[in-house]
Amino acid sequence: MSDSHVSALSAGRPHSGSSTNPIAIFVATRWELQAVRRALATDRVATIDGVRCHIGQRGGVVYWLVQTGVGPLAAGRVARKVLAAQPMSLLISTGFICALEPAQVGDLIVGTEVSSIGFEGVVTGTGVGLLCDDAVRAGCYTVAKNRGMAWLSGPVISVSTVVWQAEEKRRLRDRTQAIGLDMESGALATVAYERTVPMVIVRTVSDLAEEDLPLDFNLFLRPTGWMLGIWALVRHPSSFAGLSRLGRQSRMAADRLTEWFRYYADSDIGLGRRIG
Repeated sequence: MSDSHVSALSAGRPHSGSSTNPIAIFVATRWELQAVRRALATDRVATIDGVRCHIGQRGGVVYWLVQTGVGPLAAGRVARKVLAAQPMSLLISTGFICALEPAQVGDLIVGTEVSSIGFEGVVTGTGVGLLCDDAVRAGCYTVAKNRGMAWLSGPVISVSTVVWQAEEKRRLRDRTQAIGLDMESGALATVAYERTVPMVIVRTVSDLAEEDLPLDFNLFLRPTGWMLGIWALVRHPSSFAGLSRLGRQSRMAADRLTEWFRYYADSDIGLGRRIG
């Protein structure tokens, strides 16, 4: 392993006689937060401008687990608050992701770069794909390979609304050549870029390109959308079967996310051990 590789992977590890900045791990929902916390225990909470940050330490590494809420606006707003108050050595965007390439539920996706796609396919944010840290990605690949976890690596796109129809997923895949789709990584990468913090995307697959979600979840993201969402369920009782299927897939994705962070934390190149 080269010196530069060791240096990059050592982000977040205190060296003898010195201290370094924590690692920031961002998730969108409480289900994803719980999945990570099953692997990485926390023992205190800091509140920064209304944002709850769960803080823990393992192998001399301090990490902050933060729930942003769903979507790019929430993710960007929360990340800016946290990084303005506390410098970080690494930003990890994690949670669930839609696979745009052939995959199985629970597979790991490690992003090589991320672009933000806004309404009607308009590129937003910096206007270019933001690269994920090469050395940290290499460590993720090594851990996944050593533990026999199925994984894919390639570009990720982030969107501002829930993409719930298979036809739209395929259209985005054909247009962007991305292998994964989420709603927060683009905004988080933009904040990391602004703060010159290395970042990586490590997520587990919860839904697949060829399947529709059971209903349009964008209804629930609107201020008064809950009633519309409930009405949509009442009008289409078959959606309940789809919700049950999505629930099972989300539990599988959550279990694999927990498994991944346990492996990563316990590995020689993960959170749990000092390198160099």
